[in-house]
Amino acid sequence: MLRSLFIKNYALIEEITVSFDSGLSIITGETGAGKSILLGALGLLLGERSTSDMIRSGAEKAIVEAEFDLIDYPHITRHLTDSEFEISDPTLIIRREINRKGTSRAFVNDSPASITSLKEVGELLVDLHGQHEHQSLLNSDRHISFLDEYASVSKQLEIYRGFYTEFNTLHSKYEKLIANREASEKERSFLEFQLQEIDGVNPKPNEDEEIEQHLKKLEHSEELQMVASQLHSILYDSDGSVFERLSAAKALVEKLRRFDESFATPLGEISTSLESIRELAHTAARYNEHIEADPAALDELRSRQVQINRLKKKYGPDLADVIALQERLKEQLGDGGSIDEQIKSIATQLSGLQQKASKAATELSETRKKTAKKFEKEIIAELSTLGIEQASFIVDSSTNEMATSDEFASAVLIKGKPIATNKNGIDKIEFLLSTNKGESPKPLAKVASGGEVSRIMLSIKTVLSASEQIPVLIFDEIDTGISGRIAQRVGTAMKKLARRHQLISITHLGQIAAFGDHHYIVEKSTKGAATTSQLRLLTQKEHEAEIARLLAGESVTDTSLKAARSLVEEAESLVT
Repeated sequence: MLRSLFIKNYALIEEITVSFDSGLSIITGETGAGKSILLGALGLLLGERSTSDMIRSGAEKAIVEAEFDLIDYPHITRHLTDSEFEISDPTLIIRREINRKGTSRAFVNDSPASITSLKEVGELLVDLHGQHEHQSLLNSDRHISFLDEYASVSKQLEIYRGFYTEFNTLHSKYEKLIANREASEKERSFLEFQLQEIDGVNPKPNEDEEIEQHLKKLEHSEELQMVASQLHSILYDSDGSVFERLSAAKALVEKLRRFDESFATPLGEISTSLESIRELAHTAARYNEHIEADPAALDELRSRQVQINRLKKKYGPDLADVIALQERLKEQLGDGGSIDEQIKSIATQLSGLQQKASKAATELSETRKKTAKKFEKEIIAELSTLGIEQASFIVDSSTNEMATSDEFASAVLIKGKPIATNKNGIDKIEFLLSTNKGESPKPLAKVASGGEVSRIMLSIKTVLSASEQIPVLIFDEIDTGISGRIAQRVGTAMKKLARRHQLISITHLGQIAAFGDHHYIVEKSTKGAATTSQLRLLTQKEHEAEIARLLAGESVTDTSLKAARSLVEEAESLVT
């Protein structure tokens, strides 16, 4: 349950701290006093969108913080633990901060939390019903969620949704393959052409550089022979060659060494040089022997060079890029077989999922139909206590067969026919209502008035209260469109509902306020140029005076006070 609420610098609220208790808490106040601001702050705490406009003028940051006692709600404690939020005792503190830059921070028990996490936690803690929630009851798309909550089909729904989601994910892949079959085949043909072109040349790593080196030799073979021959002659094979003259120099150095040992080192150097010249001359001779003009080899290398350069231009720029592409193409074309084989494989999987989804959807639908009759009876009984005594309430269930030749158009086949599906199954659920005897039930949007919509919502919440595990219910002006005797019945229903949930209600009717276990008032005051809103708990005497104001207006008289006390006493007697 909600233990306390702290709001600072939010809209007209400068700073308030208010404690709450179990039972029915009533909030009243004049129009414009700030009741909607209070709900806005609560909504912010539960993950609603934030803007810097929410911050009080002159302040840099707005803060909303709530403390909850979860001692009677172990399922929420387990959820928080599974979500990796620290919770060592039944106390849970949620905090939201907004700064002038428009950014916000959220905390769950001092641990930073995303807005998504905040919403998930908020949905477990508080069910907040404002006027737009009441009107949303007219939207038939929401009706299935009310029936499912009553029928407790969460496990069945989870199983079905698993098959449904998996089927649709796979079906999207299947449709894409079908739609792109022709394009894929064209693409495959193009890839095969590329690979054939590269394989036809079959280049080797660094082959282009090796060819270039070979071409240089073949294209200049005559010049290379001549130069090698000249080099051998100068070094070794001619009169006055380098080797001959260096040999003569060695002989002179040897004579010098006989008389001066300092020439030993130069003598060694000359000997080494002679060996080097001899080896270089022999290398030139051997090189000359192996060089020969080969026009056929030259043409072959030039042709190979043209082929490789063509590949580099198309798939390069480097030969390494061409070879890398060759490997990728082999991998792509050799992976997974043809597109037809992929389509066949997925079709087999879809067929299996379709059978499983059909079974799960059928079982879910049967559970809903069995539960709907009991739900109808309980809603009719509640509507009767709320003043709609001749009501006829029907849970209309239908399915839509699809006209299609695609065997996998739907996740579900019923008797071999494709049925329209969504995440909730095959059923389309709509609540029908008749408020007068003899009239056939029609969709709520066509027959329900504002006051009736509020009472239908209260009836649904009352019927669901036994299974609903949300600690706090908040109703904003559930008294819309009702008054007098009907308002008293609504108050009685809310008081009974508050035995199972902590219930907070904003109201303008004294007949409903009289049922409150606790009564708060929202007041607006002006000090200088600043306007602030406050929320305070009323004493019993103030409680009766506020009910008298709701009954009579600003002029509270002894008569209106007496009427207020009478309402309080009557309220106590109705729910004892």
